[in-house]
Amino acid sequence: MTAHIPGQLSIWFALACNIVAGLAFFMVARGNRSYERLASLGYNLFAIFTGVAVAYLYFLFFSHNYAFKYVYEYSERAQPLLYIISGFWGGQEGTYLLWLFFNALFGYLVITRGGQYKYWAMTIFSLVNLFFLLILVKLSPFALLPLAQPDGLGLNPLLRDPWMVIHPPVIFVGYAMAAVPFVIAMAALIINDFSGWLKRAFPWVAITALALAAGNILGGFWAYKTLGWGGFWAWDPVENSSFVPWVVSLALLHGMIIERRSGALRKSNILLASFVFLLVVYGTFLTRSGVLADFSVHSFTDLGINNLLIGFMLFFIALTAIIFFPKANIVPTQPLNYSYFGREFSLFAGMAMLLLFGVVVLFWTSLPLLTKLVGAEPRAANPETYNSFALPLATIMTFLLTVSPFVQFNDFKLNDWARKLLLVGLGTALIGFGLFAGVLNAGLVFAAIFTLVASGVIIYLFRSDLRKVLFPALAVFLVTIAVALAVGVTDHLFLLFFATALMAVTSNAVSLAGYLPQRWKLVGGQLTHFGFGLMLVGILASSAYTSNEKIVIPKGESRDAFERSITYNGMENEITHPNNELKLQIAHKGESREARPQLYFSERMQGTMRRPFVDRTLLADYYMAPEQILEGTNEAGILLKKGEQRQIHDLTILFKGYSMGQHGDQTAGGLRVAAALEIGHDGQTHVFEPALEHTQNAAGEMIKTSVPATFEFHGQNYEIQIDRILADQGAVAISIPGLTEASPEKLVLDISRKPLINLVWIGAVLIMLGSLVTFIRRREEMYASAHGKAAEPAPVPQPSRT
Repeated sequence: MTAHIPGQLSIWFALACNIVAGLAFFMVARGNRSYERLASLGYNLFAIFTGVAVAYLYFLFFSHNYAFKYVYEYSERAQPLLYIISGFWGGQEGTYLLWLFFNALFGYLVITRGGQYKYWAMTIFSLVNLFFLLILVKLSPFALLPLAQPDGLGLNPLLRDPWMVIHPPVIFVGYAMAAVPFVIAMAALIINDFSGWLKRAFPWVAITALALAAGNILGGFWAYKTLGWGGFWAWDPVENSSFVPWVVSLALLHGMIIERRSGALRKSNILLASFVFLLVVYGTFLTRSGVLADFSVHSFTDLGINNLLIGFMLFFIALTAIIFFPKANIVPTQPLNYSYFGREFSLFAGMAMLLLFGVVVLFWTSLPLLTKLVGAEPRAANPETYNSFALPLATIMTFLLTVSPFVQFNDFKLNDWARKLLLVGLGTALIGFGLFAGVLNAGLVFAAIFTLVASGVIIYLFRSDLRKVLFPALAVFLVTIAVALAVGVTDHLFLLFFATALMAVTSNAVSLAGYLPQRWKLVGGQLTHFGFGLMLVGILASSAYTSNEKIVIPKGESRDAFERSITYNGMENEITHPNNELKLQIAHKGESREARPQLYFSERMQGTMRRPFVDRTLLADYYMAPEQILEGTNEAGILLKKGEQRQIHDLTILFKGYSMGQHGDQTAGGLRVAAALEIGHDGQTHVFEPALEHTQNAAGEMIKTSVPATFEFHGQNYEIQIDRILADQGAVAISIPGLTEASPEKLVLDISRKPLINLVWIGAVLIMLGSLVTFIRRREEMYASAHGKAAEPAPVPQPSRT
């Protein structure tokens, strides 16, 4: 399959210019400043040709040029504009080009903000770009089909969602940005200058964490509202491939805060900056090599670039080792302060827990590859395996989040801890009682009252003098657990989890109050921790306490579930129609509204696509996922196999089999076949034998005559008759006029109540806002340092207002 010359030329020119730029940056880094202009020109041309490739591919999409394989596979003429745009990253070729484009843009951050590191950093960055360009040469988005097609296959139906227009670019921003702190760290090692690496790299680590967080959250929300299985995170290996770099980037942020304060952990931070990038590369190999094809619904198949992916991964692992280990012993660093009651140790403990979490997730994610390497049958871990360690580790982390706002980098003071942690305990108890009352349907008003009371108590205690309280942390646990028990939480680990998560929420809320609104740039950590605690409460409440009901609704009828009356009014189109909608009417507390979940068969995917409808309320989501349509019949009867029993009203009918002599009772030129049916009602059963008689008339034609059997039901006589004999299936079709009617189509609908799931999304937004605030602050510090200005002072825990 050949490639189109203009498009492929842009890739080749970008490749050539990147090589020239990389060599020129290398010469400048070695001290030959005469190559500086060539380096700048080469990089500018590389970025221009990369942009030309992006623009040209979009031109092909918008002009519906189905001579191109990639355009043919991921778009069609009827596709809306929004999804023609997202078709760009519908397959591997487009995502590699998108990634390279972001790399080209972020290279300018290194050039303009890299300081003394920029030339060595850009030399290494050019090597990163080299691998993407080699992949695009091998796997070109400009490959031609043998014969141009009149229309395309169209984008995967699951990707035709507004969130999938946003999610992939955001996650690739995170992937591309991960290279920036990596190359700065490597450059610092090469030139043995660590005086500015932290300020140069810190803002971009924050952006990496922000983009990866946003990408993971957007992906989870897309899965929740689109896939119809009711969850937002399944520990899928492809999900984990972006989750692990995010967790490690958070650990790196904690380590950088420690280094900024005391100079400790410099070597660890440089290595972690490398790990974030290497984990992105490793995740790319896992998800795009075909290794996970049998274990992930998101995994790409092998397209013949495995050797390049393996080379990409091994080259940068080796490069990191070659640069880091010879210099590790000469990196200037300070010892860590291991005072258990200091903020430095709490940051280190949080960093260690994040790393442990990331390593364990990485191991189980890699299980298919590891089992294959040792010659065993490849297998993957199930979600229960992940949950078994995620819940305890998250519980420990939330306890650390509770303590962190109140510890200081200087001496530990018991009185300050006592006052603040008692406030946390009482506030948590009241807020927890309100929240869990809502979870267990004790009522929204009841929950709201308790939450308001909690707010008042927090304000009061924050201004009161409580200097002599002992063991406040123990009081927090006992009170919160008692509240959880009172509202029905019985699992011991769940009790501990809810208690520590609510402690973290309350303690960080109190800490935020000490900074807002004047010093908002200093609250990035507290805002992130506050959101994290909320999100954890929502995750456990919405998963462990989900309740389900499955209902079957005949067309034109209503069924009740979760205090809602749901009417099924049929389908908008045929089941084979793309995006076919189901017409539902939902009535609740005197209000009625229409819902349009989707259920259709996709020719492209060769499977049934489902899109749920989510009825959102303040305290819970009601998740309505269509499962299937049971086709109706136009015949007023039922089909019974031998030994099968059916219920009609309050009658039970059991087909015992054909009666003795089913081939006998020969009449003149005829045959009589009877079916033994056992009919039960009010504890009594009787056997009736309706029959079909086949007789020959004078003309020699066979005449079929039904001989019904009569029985009494509710004081009225009914006739049960045979409509058809299906001897090859051992079945009989019967009808009872007046009791059996034509069967309409039926919708099988799964409805689940997901309490407090809104806390997941609220917490996620707060995490992203906290990361953004951290980026803004660190970027200002970097700018102030570069221009000799004083930045806003680092946060010091505010003294108590008591």
